[in-house]
This record gives sequence, C-alpha cells and structure tokens, in this order.
Amino acid sequence: MKYTYALLAIAIISSGVFFACKNETSSKIEIADETTIAGNLNLQVDATVQPIVEDVLAVFKSVYPKAHILQVNRNESDIVNAMMRDSSAVVVLTRELEANEKAHFEKFNIKPRITHFATDALALITNKTSTDTVVNLEDVYKVMRGEEAATVKKLVFDNPNSSALQMLMKNAGVTKIPANAVYSLNNTKEVIKFVLQNAGTIGVVGVNWLVQPPQELVEDAANLRVLGVDNVKINKGKKKYFKPSQSNISSGFYPLTRKLYLLNYQGRPGLGMGFANYISAPEGQRIILKSGLLPVEIPPREIEVRNEL
Repeated sequence: MKYTYALLAIAIISSGVFFACKNETSSKIEIADETTIAGNLNLQVDATVQPIVEDVLAVFKSVYPKAHILQVNRNESDIVNAMMRDSSAVVVLTRELEANEKAHFEKFNIKPRITHFATDALALITNKTSTDTVVNLEDVYKVMRGEEAATVKKLVFDNPNSSALQMLMKNAGVTKIPANAVYSLNNTKEVIKFVLQNAGTIGVVGVNWLVQPPQELVEDAANLRVLGVDNVKINKGKKKYFKPSQSNISSGFYPLTRKLYLLNYQGRPGLGMGFANYISAPEGQRIILKSGLLPVEIPPREIEVRNEL
C-alpha cells in the first residue's frame, strides 16, 4: 500500500513538473514567435488621433497578415497609467513621457524606441449656423482660465483626461479645469454631435477626425465650420487667421500643433518595432501625407519622362 502511495506521489509531482515546463516552454515559444512582422500586440492609441493610426495599421496588416495588432483607443491619462502598470508597452501619444514616467522603465533598464512620425493639429469647430469664422487664441486661453472672452463662450472637449484638454491647459498656464464654460464629454464623436446641436459652442478635436472622418461621421463633419485661429507669434500689428491645413501646419502659421509619437517600451525586437519602422518609412509617411496631417519625411515622387507618347 505504501508502495502504491509512493508511486502516486511521484506521478503527481512529475505531472506538475511536466505542466510547469510545458507552460514555461509555451511562454517562451509565444515570445520567440513574435517578430517585427508577425505575432500579437495590443497597441494603445490616443483617441484624438484614432483615424490616422487606423489607416496606417490597416495597410500594415494587409501587407503582413501574420501581424495581429489590436488598436485600443483611450485617453492620454489612461494610456500612461497602463504603461506604469506594465500592462502596455507600445503606444501612440501626442507627447513623450515625462522624466518621472521614464524613471519607471529606467529601473528595469528598458531603453525605449521613440518614433516621431507626424505632426497633428487641434481644430476649433463650430456649427455652420454660427456667424463666426475666426477666433482669437487669447480668448480661448481666457476661457481656460475661467475668464470672460469676447469671441469664445463655451469650449467642449472629448474627455476630461484628453490630450487636447491637457495641451490647452498647459498653454493657458492652468492646472485645473474652470467650473464654467469648459465641458468634457466621452469621445470625439460626441463632441461633433454636440457642436452640431448647440450653436455658439466651440469644440476642440484632432484635425484628422475632420479630414478623414469615420463613415458614420462623414455627413456630420461636412456640416461643421472649422474656425481660423490667429497666431500671435507671427502677427505684427495686423490680425491674421489660419486654419489647420497641411500647408499651415508645415509652415508653422497654425498655432495649435503637436507632434505624434509611437513609444515602444517592449525592450526587445517585436511587432512594436515593425510597426514603428513601417509608419516612419516612405509607405507609412505617404499614408499620413494623404490624411491631411504632416509627415516627418515627405515621400519622394518619381516622375517618368518619356520622349514619345
């Protein structure tokens, strides 16, 4: 009987070791199977730049069908918190990490790969029934400070933790959202709908949502008015207003621009590196150019000259 129990104990221990080894091997195989063009990856993306990443990612996955990348659109604060919890390693943000945020990864000796792939702009939108076609940027900042402004009565953002809201708060020199005249909803779609239904409201959205809106927002986007914004840095005595066109972003005439980054904190070669390589290569930059944003590198155009037609 004791001999039988001994055999049973040995069998249980052996099976435990077997499954432990199997799980460890499976984990190693899963990591080993991930390459720059194949494997699985959750890519967390700042929701204010959702459309452009969707466009590039769709083409990337069509070229590399074994690359299974799931785009998860969230606000900036949630993405950074996920990175600090080590639940997200590859993200798209409108800024690099702050020094205190970088310190988290330095503890583990993880060296990031930072890819600046485009320049975006924040567009100020209103209902087409509004008679206003331009807005003074200082009035926008006054409202952010809780002050009264001549050309701005109400600002609406996509989320209380939005990168768009954070950018304007920083520009206005405030750390708290004022109690009046500044509102936040749940996403960009709600901002567009709200502006259409509430004349006199100014919405703040990423310009790519207007240039290449999702199919369900195409008609709504066409009924919005994009306001011209003055640039106090280049205006000399005379007011000049600029819209967030590709040329005005490139020239620096439009004042509300920001860089887009792909931050890769995987600490090893993988899909994050592959997608970063693609979005910064001529193929990815060409998609960005067509989207209305400003690519980091303007893709070359090859012209074939023929002597005869």
